[in-house]
Amino acid sequence: MDGHAGVLDSEIKLDSARGGDTKKKQEELDELQKKASELAETTINTLTTANEDLKKAAKEDQEVQRAEKAAEKKKAEKAAEKKKAEKEAAEERIEKAAEASATETTEATEGVRIVTTEGTTSEHVSIDVVSEGALVSTGTVTEPAGKNVDVKV
Repeated sequence: MDGHAGVLDSEIKLDSARGGDTKKKQEELDELQKKASELAETTINTLTTANEDLKKAAKEDQEVQRAEKAAEKKKAEKAAEKKKAEKEAAEERIEKAAEASATETTEATEGVRIVTTEGTTSEHVSIDVVSEGALVSTGTVTEPAGKNVDVKV
């Protein structure tokens, strides 16, 4: 439209310099300029509306992302609390077991003797379990039967 308007403007100037009638071309130019103006206004309105819609959508996306992050954070906090509670419960059970075993040396049934040490806490304890009266013959030497057992406390 702008190109056609430029051509009409040039023709009007040439025709007026020659003394010709420019009324019809001037009306066509005015109509063309009016349509171009309306088209530009419509385009601007459409782009403005699209821009507002994009801003609104972006804002909604940000709100959704914030909500998702808040939910993830809350879930992580709950998991951390649960893990902490489980750890505290395990530590409490270990302490109770250590207190109970620190004060006793027990003779168990069938001749198995359990010996504990006072105040010893460890994550891994090696215990030798030997049944009294059982002997293992390795050929020339007879040794007491026993088995080393690793216990995780």
